[in-house]
Amino acid sequence: MNSKAATKITRYMWAPRRAEHNFQFYQIKRVFLACPGDLMAERSRFTRLLETVNNLRAHSLGFHLHPVGWERVIPSFGRPQSLINVELHTADLVVVMFWNRIGSPSSAKSDKTATVEEFEEALGAFERTGRPLVWVYFRKPSSEPDAQLQGVLNFRRELESGKQIFFREYDSIADWEEMFREHLVAYLDGLKRWNIDSNFQNANPDNALFLGRFYGEGVSQGGAALELRADLDGDDHDEIIHFWYSHGGYSLAVKKYDESFNLALPPSISENAVHFHLAIKDVTNDGLPEILLAFTNGPATLNVAIWGFNEEGRRTRDFTSSSFHMLQELEGQYQARVLEGGTIILPYGSAGFRFVCRWDGSHFTKSDE
Repeated sequence: MNSKAATKITRYMWAPRRAEHNFQFYQIKRVFLACPGDLMAERSRFTRLLETVNNLRAHSLGFHLHPVGWERVIPSFGRPQSLINVELHTADLVVVMFWNRIGSPSSAKSDKTATVEEFEEALGAFERTGRPLVWVYFRKPSSEPDAQLQGVLNFRRELESGKQIFFREYDSIADWEEMFREHLVAYLDGLKRWNIDSNFQNANPDNALFLGRFYGEGVSQGGAALELRADLDGDDHDEIIHFWYSHGGYSLAVKKYDESFNLALPPSISENAVHFHLAIKDVTNDGLPEILLAFTNGPATLNVAIWGFNEEGRRTRDFTSSSFHMLQELEGQYQARVLEGGTIILPYGSAGFRFVCRWDGSHFTKSDE
């Protein structure tokens, strides 16, 4: 398989402590499966195989393999394959498989099948950003020659002649299961885990403005400086996020290598706001973390500002002040609860009212619940 290191930042989940390690959090690695309909047996075993490797190897190393694919796509307006491709771009590893069928066209206007389009999308992203890794498997054909099988053979010949990517062939489901487990273990052994546990040294639960599970967080009162680290652009190198008060104003900056730039703060921040909570979490479900800042000057007001990549920035991973900027500001009261999957709950009033803010792919939509 391709030996280039996979990126380290995706999403994280709470992990109970075990005797064999000291990890408080597992680092999530997303694995996307692309295959035509004649490989449903392999698809049905895919999640179970990831769970097996999680239990046997990944968790002891501080990682968790998480399956993603078309099953997770929320029905909405738009070309279905385009929605699936958005999910694909959140993956760290894309597994592409073929047997007797090349598949069906991804749309009425396309001559490419869905699986081929997913392969090309993943390979294009890898060539631009080094992520995701792409693995290809071919099951030995068992059908009579027809247009579908010929499409598979043509695709395979293109890979062989282009020498772009390494692929493997297998005879049966049992052969693939054994091979795939070995490849996943080798992939995990080549990863370096980001030590996110060190990002919680400034956290103070008694004064928290955010409730949830974060990659890093810190509470500042009276202008105390905060510094967190995270791989915001998925290039396998941590950026430094620094929040501080100086000379009558607050600043939020991101340092990448030897360069640093300030992020524009919302106008609602004033000298009256002296209680802040800085946190790192993937709240847009794009596989990359965002910066969240909650601030208040009393329980009656709470503002939450969110910085992350715009659409072009997510595609190019070009880390600049124009591509990585404030996405939105939300308002409520008391404490904000940040859930998994891109939902932020903001209470208000004294009778249990709350705003539910859900990420829809471009911004947070706000509703009363």
